[in-house]
Amino acid sequence: MNGSSQSSATLSISSISPSFPNIPVFMSQSSLHDSIHADPNSPDALKQNVQIALEHVARLQSLARSCLHGIQNAYQAGNNPAHTAVEMAALMQALRSLADFLRQTGVGAYPLPPTPESLSTPSPPTQQQLIDSTAREVQVLYERLKRIQESSTVAVNLLGAVDTVSRAR
Repeated sequence: MNGSSQSSATLSISSISPSFPNIPVFMSQSSLHDSIHADPNSPDALKQNVQIALEHVARLQSLARSCLHGIQNAYQAGNNPAHTAVEMAALMQALRSLADFLRQTGVGAYPLPPTPESLSTPSPPTQQQLIDSTAREVQVLYERLKRIQESSTVAVNLLGAVDTVSRAR
């Protein structure tokens, strides 16, 4: 094998770690040879492990979105709950595999950089925002209950008036 040739080879992650079946990793022949004999604590190995972890996280996001879609559309016509259950099982297995990979490689000790998709997602509400929204919801419910009580009072008064009129006759 010539070190200057940059022919590419496909290596399945399952040959590196059995917990990652069917995820292809593309490496040059020379880097494949070097990675087998390289120090597992080297920066190149860390970069490779982080890249594998990021690819696995992307797969987890895809599975999670698919499960969420199946759950949200559970009562729609043509939706198969068995398919959603299979996706949930695959999501749980992929999550366990990622946790094992992160534990074995030590990558789990480092924070993963955010993906562009996660940067666009809204942040969780602050405590003050939660308090304000809860207060608004409680006020709406209080006003609704007050209207129901007023309507009930009017109905009782009308029924009472009809009853006294019928007794007076």
